[in-house]
Amino acid sequence: MSTGEWEEFPTYLELFRAVREYLKKRFQENADFISTPVAQPVYNFGRADILFVIVSAIGWTFSRKVITERILKPLGRHYVLTPSNQSKMPESVWKFFYCLTAWSVNCYILILSGDYDFFHKPSSVWTGWNLTESLPTKMYLFYMAQGGFYLHSIYATIFMDTWRKDSIIMMIHHASTLTLIVFSFALRCHNIGCFVLFLHDICDIFLEFSKLNIYFKIQGDKIVKMHEWLANIAFLSFTAVWYISRLYWYPLRVLYTGISDINGLQSVLPCSLLMNGLLWILQILNVYWFYLILHMSYRVVTGQSVEDAREYDVMEKIYQKGSKKLS
Repeated sequence: MSTGEWEEFPTYLELFRAVREYLKKRFQENADFISTPVAQPVYNFGRADILFVIVSAIGWTFSRKVITERILKPLGRHYVLTPSNQSKMPESVWKFFYCLTAWSVNCYILILSGDYDFFHKPSSVWTGWNLTESLPTKMYLFYMAQGGFYLHSIYATIFMDTWRKDSIIMMIHHASTLTLIVFSFALRCHNIGCFVLFLHDICDIFLEFSKLNIYFKIQGDKIVKMHEWLANIAFLSFTAVWYISRLYWYPLRVLYTGISDINGLQSVLPCSLLMNGLLWILQILNVYWFYLILHMSYRVVTGQSVEDAREYDVMEKIYQKGSKKLS
């Protein structure tokens, strides 16, 4: 594992001051923006990379359909889950194992391999940066696989997942993340891109585990209390992890280094304003979702049943009617 001194965390006030200075400098110099010519050969995203992402997305979609039909749907019938939960359970199983695997691989690359210092020294994401740099093989494969997964996720949100109140928001999230992956790869900002994925994937592990236990709570004509306890514990853990990773580490590590440390580069980073704009869109979505999370956490600490706050009201009514019949 890489060792070294930890960089001091900036304050939220310092973050907003850095934003002000960054925007002032960008607009004064007019050095970069969307108008930066994208035909320059330094934009390293070739046909082979595009094909890799597309094939990866097709692979994720095919794998999910096969696993859902042959394993997860029979599993739901075996445990006699409610019809609504049988339809939603495969989605959460898929996302849980994907996020767990992706985060574990990313954890190895960024921390356990000892090759990078991003976790304790975020400014090192820019060390040795240049637009012609080639990605290490393990980071390249991870990046292409993630790009394929988020391309698959856009398709899955429309055609495979249960439609929810914030499904359109989810599509914006997936599209923004995919755009960030493509831009950060093409501009060789893959270091900061992997750091962003590291901080976001860990939250989804706890979320999907909590939802899985909600779906398995009602089995046939009985309520399994163990799953209710696990769902509550996982959800409260998810709330804490969300704040730490997405509302503390992400803005004060990733967003700060994206606008403050970038000014120390010897050469101009093309489209840095666009890249930072996409990073801030993710942060706005994080704040919106945290509002929903706090609402659900309140239900947990007051002894109410945990449900997915994003479901349509009709789904909640179906769940409530099922609970009344079993009581």
